[in-house]
Amino acid sequence: MVRENTYFIFQGSRVLVRKDSPEISPVTKEWPILEPLAESILPLGKGPENTGYAVGLHSEANPGADFEWIPLRSLVGRVDDESFKLWGKAAQTLHWRKTNRFCGGCGAETVDHPSEQARVCPACSLTWYPRISPCVIVLIIRGEEMLLARSPRFTEGMYSTLAGFVEPGESLEATLHREIAEEVAITITNIRYFGSQPWPFPGQLMLGFIADYAAGEIRIDGVEISDAGWYHFRHLPMIPGVGTIAGRMIRWQVDRLTV
Repeated sequence: MVRENTYFIFQGSRVLVRKDSPEISPVTKEWPILEPLAESILPLGKGPENTGYAVGLHSEANPGADFEWIPLRSLVGRVDDESFKLWGKAAQTLHWRKTNRFCGGCGAETVDHPSEQARVCPACSLTWYPRISPCVIVLIIRGEEMLLARSPRFTEGMYSTLAGFVEPGESLEATLHREIAEEVAITITNIRYFGSQPWPFPGQLMLGFIADYAAGEIRIDGVEISDAGWYHFRHLPMIPGVGTIAGRMIRWQVDRLTV
């Protein structure tokens, strides 16, 4: 049985979905109507088995009244993890292609690699692969309390776990200690791995950890963090949804303490 091709369609950071549809899914049967509006069509896999494509529509394209645009971020928690990974991969593929049209070494226009998902410079032979930025995200525990913080960028009232990018030359553990010291001025111990989540905004890999409080008083940096505090697991503020690794870590801890 031949599988239908699926098309993950974007216009900037917005995704195209069917209006009034009970579920969010990529385009299949409607593709012939939308294909003339496409600016770029990129395969999500290699070879004849690939059936998924990342599609960028022209900025002025109007797909018609049967569709609507919604932010990619709004898919978090509204589609299952596997579907979100595919939408995320499509978003990252389009962003990578857009930002690697020209060689960062010599400035020449790049071309597709013949067998890999990469761009090659025909002038100096440099190869440009999709770039993933590793980030750490950590839930800090103190007895029945969790350290939760908010960034000025968060939705009003939302609190989450601490996170930060890995810098050159750092281990994941070193990043955790540095970020926590910079943002809330405490120390941690007993770091253990929780899990990971691709995060396509535009291309992070979130590496989740649980850690125990060791010492210090919270002092926020006032830049990345606008407020932080210890919250009892029975009296939490608004937290991220279950579709995020931060939300899953917090709920995991709540479940552990309520058993």
